[in-house]
Order: sequence, then C-alpha cells, then structure tokens
Amino acid sequence: MRAERQKSDNRDVRAARGSCTVVFYHYVRDTRRTAFPAVNALAVADFLSQVERLRSVEPILDHAALEAALNGGLPLRGSSTLLTFDDGLVEHYTTVYPALRERGLCGIFFIAGAGLASPPRLLAVHKTHFLLAKLGVQAFAADVRERLSVRSSDLSSPQQGTDVYRYDGDVDSATKHLLNYELAFAEADRILDELFREHIGDSGEFAAALYLSRGMVREMADAGMTFGFHTENHQVLSRLSRAQQLAEIGHGVRLVRELTGQWSVPFCYPYGHPHTYNADTLAILAEVGYSMAFTTVRRPADPVSDPRFELPRFDTRDLPISAGEQPVNSR
Repeated sequence: MRAERQKSDNRDVRAARGSCTVVFYHYVRDTRRTAFPAVNALAVADFLSQVERLRSVEPILDHAALEAALNGGLPLRGSSTLLTFDDGLVEHYTTVYPALRERGLCGIFFIAGAGLASPPRLLAVHKTHFLLAKLGVQAFAADVRERLSVRSSDLSSPQQGTDVYRYDGDVDSATKHLLNYELAFAEADRILDELFREHIGDSGEFAAALYLSRGMVREMADAGMTFGFHTENHQVLSRLSRAQQLAEIGHGVRLVRELTGQWSVPFCYPYGHPHTYNADTLAILAEVGYSMAFTTVRRPADPVSDPRFELPRFDTRDLPISAGEQPVNSR
C-alpha cells in the first residue's frame, strides 16, 4: 500500500508542475498499397485518428516549448504531448508533414546521416524490416544463420532489458538481437547486404526512395518543423568505443544546422533502451551541443526532474488510436 501511495503522490506532483507525453512514430503508410504489405506500419487513417484524439485531450507542444521548460524558463502547465518521428522516412514528408501543417501542429523529425549521404545508404535496421516483410520470420531467420561465418561460441551478448523486442515473437526477437547486439557490425552488414541484393535488389536505389531528401528537409524546416539527429548508421552506441560514438553522433548538430538553419538540435538514441548508450554517449551529446535526447523508456517526461539527455517516450503502439481502441503496430 505504501508503494502504491508513493506512486500516486509522484503522479500528482508531476501533474502539478507539468508533464509531457512524448510519442514516437516510424512508418506511417497504407502498406496494402505498397510492395511490402507485411511491414509493420501505422496506417494513415489510424495516425490521423490518433493525432486528433491526442490534441482533443491535451495541447501538442513543439520542441521550443519543451526546451524552455528544460532550461528552467516557462514551465509546462498540466499535461501535454510532443510528436516525434524517427528515421527520416519519405512518408514523413508526403503524409505526416501535410497533416501536421493542416492542423497547425509541429513535430520533431530525427534523421540519420546515412540517409542524407550522396548517394544515400540504406540502414541495416531497414534492410532487416523489409527482408522480414519479404521473406517472413522463419525464412529470414534461417537465411541469416545459414550465412554466419562465426561460431555461436564466438558471439557476445551485452546486458539487455527484457523488453527489447517486446512486440515480436521469439524467432523474430532472436534474429534481431543477433544482428544488432551479438554479431560484429561488419558481419551483420555483410549478411544483410547479401540477402537484400538477392531478394529485393539494389539497396542504394531503395534508400533513395525510402528516405527524406535534403530538399524535403529544408522545405519542412522552413514550414516550422524541427529536425534532430539519429546517428550516422543507427547502431547500438554502447557497443562502440568513445571515438566510434563521436564519429556516429559528433557531426549531427552541425549537419542539422546547415540543412535547416535551426540552432537548437535534439537527439534520439537508436533502439532507445537504457543499455543502448552509456556515460560516453551522454558526455559527447553535451560536448557537441545537442539540446536534449530521447530514449524509449515508456512514461511521461518531467522537465523538472528528468535529465535532458534521457527523456522518456511512448511508442505509438502504447497509445490507443481512439477511445476504446487498442494500440497497433508502428514498426
């Protein structure tokens, strides 16, 4: 009873000084109209329904309002929402951006350096998503293990939480964990490159169609959207040395400033669980000048007590689409 009372007291304190429900989205698309209907995505109609429900309940903030609260300026009043979009996907320009503009809303869009390269490079995480959609879980898992050039005894698995892949089945989770946490990145890239080329095609052409272009980013920024950085290659940062982490995230502030003209640049961690970054990551974010950083810890953000580089976020799957409905997959 004492623990429950303490939790209730904590919620009351957060509500009194203001809290923010930060929501993150990935794919927002009608998959049945694409060549990959099995990709986990939030349907456009469901996205619009969720946005309407969220803004009917509480105000939707922008990056500047949250930053002001973090800096000790204007406090948040009551509860609010912030919309964020990861990976710099083209549907964030074709679908999300027009919907937000029509409603007078803003969001934060996190872009990866690889997607804006010339030519763009397809991230390993997206090779995995589309191979899973093309082959199915069992066939993809079998193909990955067939191409391993290391013994299972040579693999290492860092400490992880129990909810890393909480939306996936056992086979799906094991394969993703193998690729993201156990194999050397070069080995995982080799396997994914081979499978993508064999089953889908040229990854460069695919990347050019999947990601935002620099022109799209500039147009969205000119219209008031905020951009943040999501690393160069979307790797688990805690697996990298400090020098490697600096190469992944050190140039993001400069890149976003050059592309958009905005000064303040937020960050979000690939995968986002607390074990996916470390003290080196936090130090680098502060050193190079990011304004804040978002995890995937699922609770409301409290600008008064939360560290600015460890702000929690809810996956859209953790929120109902409309009253009485269940959450749906977004990734």
